[in-house]
Amino acid sequence: MQRLLRILIAPELYWVLLYVGVRWLATRNVPPTPAGNSALESAVWLTAIVGVALSFLFLAVTGVNRWMLFARLAIAGFIGVHACAIVACEAIKYPEPGRDSGLMVLWFMAAMLGGVAWCISAGLSLLILRMRSQPSVLVSP
Repeated sequence: MQRLLRILIAPELYWVLLYVGVRWLATRNVPPTPAGNSALESAVWLTAIVGVALSFLFLAVTGVNRWMLFARLAIAGFIGVHACAIVACEAIKYPEPGRDSGLMVLWFMAAMLGGVAWCISAGLSLLILRMRSQPSVLVSP
């Protein structure tokens, strides 16, 4: 049962919860307001940067195949960042004509920043895991 719990509480559930949160924020922006648009833009940036970085906390769970979890982090992060960005961009509406065309750039930048945050977090996580797995060397005087 404990192993099943470790599998279920994983990056996929984390990204589903983030998606539901962004979706809830998007439904609150009806009719679209400048404050709601700003909140959705912030949500896109936060999920792309902070959301990706926080998903690497699952590597601290013991008893899980770290390489398999690493692959799951990559897939869930890729799908999660895109899903959150698309939902937020669909809900943002500006009153000026033609201004909504720039929302594709927001989605693209969120995907790129999410990828950069993933690479940085992956590098740091691999470094920490490597340092923790090596036995400490004692120097005798």
